[in-house]
Amino acid sequence: MMDIIDGEKVFLKKIKVSDVTEEYLKWVNDPEITQYLEIRFNKYSLDKIKEYVAGFENKDDDFLFMIVAKENNRHIGNIHLGPINKNHKFAYVGIMIGDKDSWGKGYGTEAVKLVKKYACDELGLHKLIAGCYENNLSSIKLFQKAGFQLEGRRKKQFKSGNSYVDGLLFTFIND
Repeated sequence: MMDIIDGEKVFLKKIKVSDVTEEYLKWVNDPEITQYLEIRFNKYSLDKIKEYVAGFENKDDDFLFMIVAKENNRHIGNIHLGPINKNHKFAYVGIMIGDKDSWGKGYGTEAVKLVKKYACDELGLHKLIAGCYENNLSSIKLFQKAGFQLEGRRKKQFKSGNSYVDGLLFTFIND
């Protein structure tokens, strides 16, 4: 496992319990930040987040990275790679940019590209899978810019606001 996955605007680092802050807590409890995430259905405490992060510490098939903006060395979000299916060589990717000032600056796209490169080059994975709600236009653009293709649609899968929306399935295949 590399200590740091370095990019142009961001770097990724495996998150530790000591990286969990009040700022991180604000992100996961902010309805605007979590409106398209399943975590929005829960209320979190600092201890609950630390317990979640601790669950990744000794795993070699499930990674949670913090996304750090290089310009100010600030933790702006997280990206999850896993769990990895070692038999079929695929894994899931999920991302949250918690720092609203960092939205729309390409940090998320770069983070997904870095995870994709790490997953394919270092871990030898064949396929990456990501999902989002059809009304999450930022995630759709992000995954497309990072080289993922729309593979499928799950009709009226998720409740978003007062209606149900399709779940979109994006994949990247490492051929």
